[in-house]
Amino acid sequence: MSILSLGALDFTGLTTTIILIILIYVGHFYYKYFTRPNPLPGQIPLPLFGDVLSIIFQANGDDVEWFQFLNKKYGDIFETYIGNERKVVFAKAEYVEKMMSPSTNSNYIIRSEDYPSFEELGIKGKGILLNNDIRTWRFNRKFLTQAVLAPSFSNEVLHWTPILFNELNGYWKEIGEKAPIDFAVWIHRFTTEIIFQMTVGLNVNAMVTYFNHVEPSKKKHIKQNLVVEDITQFVEVVEGGFDDIKFALTYPAFLRHTIMKKKNQTMLSNRREYIETMVKIIDYRRKEIENTPVEEKLRHDMLTSLITANTERDINESKYMDEDRSKPLNNDEISQILFEAIAGGIDTTANLLCFVIYHLCHYPNVLARLQKELDSIFGLDQRMPTMEDLSKMHYTEAIFKECTRLINTVKYTQRVSSSSDVVASYEWPANTTFVAYMEGIHLNPVMLNQD
Repeated sequence: MSILSLGALDFTGLTTTIILIILIYVGHFYYKYFTRPNPLPGQIPLPLFGDVLSIIFQANGDDVEWFQFLNKKYGDIFETYIGNERKVVFAKAEYVEKMMSPSTNSNYIIRSEDYPSFEELGIKGKGILLNNDIRTWRFNRKFLTQAVLAPSFSNEVLHWTPILFNELNGYWKEIGEKAPIDFAVWIHRFTTEIIFQMTVGLNVNAMVTYFNHVEPSKKKHIKQNLVVEDITQFVEVVEGGFDDIKFALTYPAFLRHTIMKKKNQTMLSNRREYIETMVKIIDYRRKEIENTPVEEKLRHDMLTSLITANTERDINESKYMDEDRSKPLNNDEISQILFEAIAGGIDTTANLLCFVIYHLCHYPNVLARLQKELDSIFGLDQRMPTMEDLSKMHYTEAIFKECTRLINTVKYTQRVSSSSDVVASYEWPANTTFVAYMEGIHLNPVMLNQD
């Protein structure tokens, strides 16, 4: 037998082996699919891809649009697959009450399984949002909640909000009627300034940069940042951070490392840039704290709270009995918590403010009643609001809650069960991934009828 014949046999054997492995994998995948517990309506997934191709071609790559499609087609409970991972989706309030419990002893603390992308992004076991290490999750959540709810932090918010809004109003007055004011863009810039000020104590020139763009003839001086040379670029990286994580969670690793390789490299590059810049900011603030006399009070931004946690300068005077968490936070831990606070706060806050203004413009009777409540609290006073004033704004609070229900700032949230449980009248095994589809819940005809 010739060498050529042997080569052909070897190639045929290799091809046969590969085909056999693929057939075994596909058979195993569909065996698990058709024997899965509690089969629910949904599209039949593809091996490795799941419903990803459907999301790309039927929903323009938008997972929210995909949930809308499935909700309309299948109702209040359905399933979808991302890669090989099954996600059980609920669009009815009573189905998600248990998993949305605020208790730190809940079976639904974990928000997702550990993805390979967590290691790539350097977020495994850090922060709150995607942290599967229960001990560090509990500590971070408890600390962050305490820091945000501290009266001193609220007072900082009340201090900076009118200052930054006056700056915004000044830009609007200068623009006048010469050019249309894009309210959504301006409010996004406004909330960017507030969130960065309250988290890391930095002015990021978000509003003045945009003003210079729309009014180049009245170009204003941009303050140079002592810590970050290109603060505008840093802001863009932070704001795109959630899109990067969403990309990493939506598409399987083999897709991100092959046909989506360029986008995956951009995601990792953005993450490295964020970490490098945030470490500079943290180190700069550490030195400021070290050089501040002990008797002098430190400012109450989130970064200061995180740096001083479990130190003699702890501005929240928090005490933790867990020996593993009695030491100060390191830069990696601080960076991830800040990332979640900043990236998660800018768009949601800006969008909510836009939704509120939109609805007030369409319902003048609601606007009139709101004005009446504010007049009853402030009268003709030009003073700044206080925490006591906020506690009296019951109708104002109701408007914000209703606008959040009508147009959700967060479309869905995910949980992974840590033990078996009964949800929506089904017995589910541990490690089941559930999705609370908020938009579907808030617009569910059952809820609307209750209103």
